[in-house]
Amino acid sequence: WPLLLFTFLAYPVQAGVSLHQAPHLIEIGLNATVAATVVSTFSAISGVIGFVVGPLVRPVGARLVLVAAALCLAGASALMTFIDGPWLAYLASALFGVGIGGLLTVPPIAWADAFGRRSFGAIRGVALSAQVGGQAMGPVLSGVLHDLTGDYQLSLRVFTILALSAGLAALMFTAPHPQK
Repeated sequence: WPLLLFTFLAYPVQAGVSLHQAPHLIEIGLNATVAATVVSTFSAISGVIGFVVGPLVRPVGARLVLVAAALCLAGASALMTFIDGPWLAYLASALFGVGIGGLLTVPPIAWADAFGRRSFGAIRGVALSAQVGGQAMGPVLSGVLHDLTGDYQLSLRVFTILALSAGLAALMFTAPHPQK
């Protein structure tokens, strides 16, 4: 259950920030080219981080890597509320990319380790429902909060809280003895 809760809390952050990052950057005064390269930064970093994070799961444990990913998402979301120029935008984006790299890589490993290969398909089916539900909720939540407040500050604060909550859920995760 904690792993399912982690999934449901973290994926709105992933999707909500990803979809609204460029409009947020343009809205606060960065030009469209910088906004596009900032978004490209988190995308590229998340792709590379998967190669780094995957091998960390065995020696460090899925729980700690999930907590680290959640903290990166929270830190990036919080940092995005302070962006006042390109350098901070790239820094927040890089941190967000690290979090996304962990988010995309580690949960499937944790599910497989916890429940074994025999149950992996059924378990992932349930987990994917929580993931997709969270991903659908994030951009809508961000858009609604933007429409209500006129900027992305509140949505980024909400995403910070969701990511921190996901980290707490990950701390509660203990894998049962895996089955084959």
